[in-house]
Amino acid sequence: GRWVYGIPELHRDRIAGAPRVTGAGCNATAAILALLPLFAADVVDRTRPIVVECKVGSSEGGREPSEDSHHPERVGVVRSFRPVGHRHTAEIEQELALGGARPRVDLSVTAVELVRGVLATAHAYVKSPLEDKDLWKIYRERYAREPFVRIVKERAGIFRYPEPKLLAGTNFADVGFAADPRGERVVALCAIDNLVKGAAGNGVQAMNVARGMPEDAGLGFVGLHP
Repeated sequence: GRWVYGIPELHRDRIAGAPRVTGAGCNATAAILALLPLFAADVVDRTRPIVVECKVGSSEGGREPSEDSHHPERVGVVRSFRPVGHRHTAEIEQELALGGARPRVDLSVTAVELVRGVLATAHAYVKSPLEDKDLWKIYRERYAREPFVRIVKERAGIFRYPEPKLLAGTNFADVGFAADPRGERVVALCAIDNLVKGAAGNGVQAMNVARGMPEDAGLGFVGLHP
């Protein structure tokens, strides 16, 4: 039988009752959730590439110890990990097609001092200029009923846009956006904990949907940040 790609925000109806659901890559999850409202609203110019930069923590490298995740070598770094050719690129392109032309996604991944967390910053060109008020409408319409997606775009404070530090231990995906006043570029952002929303938590969420249980069952932890 066929497998269903396991991001509930994208395929909830197909996951419900499905016998087989795949996991989703952590970087792919962040990039897809950042960009999904724009593609769902059909405002993206699909003839132009989407550029995505993901900043990631050391736990993305897996459980096996390595020199590059050893604290003396990791502390303080901003290390280009996979500037081209990251394996999650195919997932992003596949899922954002949404039945239309498959977009070209150019993904780069940079390792930073975080232990857990992903921040995806995506640059998309739209068919005609948009303002922040237009983006608010697009993102609210797509995510208003999502239990684990929050829009973060504040006028003041130190956390004006999505921040992985605040999400450690939670299944939330915080998304944000900014319209470039100079033209058709929109910057879309998403922060997640790669070990929860980017892995185990998303799997539990998808399992809950597949088995008809409350979608948030077992996922109520509010996080590690004070």
